[in-house]
Amino acid sequence: MAVTWQATGTLLGSTGADITPVNPAHATDDILILQACSRVTTETLLTPASWTLLAGPTNTGTIWRSYWFWIRATSGSMTNPLCDWSAATGQKYGVVHNVRGAIATGSPFAASAVTAGTADPGSATGVTTAVDSQFVLTLGLVADNLATAVTVTATDPASFTQRTYTTIATGADAGQFFTDAVRATAGATGAVSHDFNGVPLAWAILVGAITEAVAAAGQPFLSRFAAVPFVPTLDRSVN
Repeated sequence: MAVTWQATGTLLGSTGADITPVNPAHATDDILILQACSRVTTETLLTPASWTLLAGPTNTGTIWRSYWFWIRATSGSMTNPLCDWSAATGQKYGVVHNVRGAIATGSPFAASAVTAGTADPGSATGVTTAVDSQFVLTLGLVADNLATAVTVTATDPASFTQRTYTTIATGADAGQFFTDAVRATAGATGAVSHDFNGVPLAWAILVGAITEAVAAAGQPFLSRFAAVPFVPTLDRSVN
């Protein structure tokens, strides 16, 4: 089953108070990925209940602190994650993405890397895929709303598809994005360039490779009859 992006929730923000980003529509075994950021790098964020920390805290200078978490959905109505920060002095932002088709046990991430910076284009550390045709994603939060799109390229895959890019005017503004591609053969993506078409105040990007679920092997042909009892019949034919 191929891994695919399904949806991205609404980017939320506040001028200091904790926020609870809304999970996008999802189903059992989908992978929800939360990115949360603060404009104060001295604050810490608790891992939301039942979620798993993937990366962070990652600082962009002294103006942008980022965390990433994930959870495997056990139903189509997972509780929205509370982003409980240690203080309410910095602007807060958060968004949840949903991908489908990943393995149903263990971490879905075959590899991941995070990068923070302020340049445009932003060069994010790439990953090495473990198998052929592996799904590669990039997602991030930008401490600005100057762009409406992001162009993402790498060595292999050469280009990525933008699935979402939205902005919010809360506080000093922010933007979020999700892009993806499939690497045909196992190996390194190389550095992943993100062109924001303008110089943002700060950004933090996660590049990841997702392990896809494998369809269950079919039963041997004869096993279909294993539960059918053999009932002998009399031969009543006349010779």
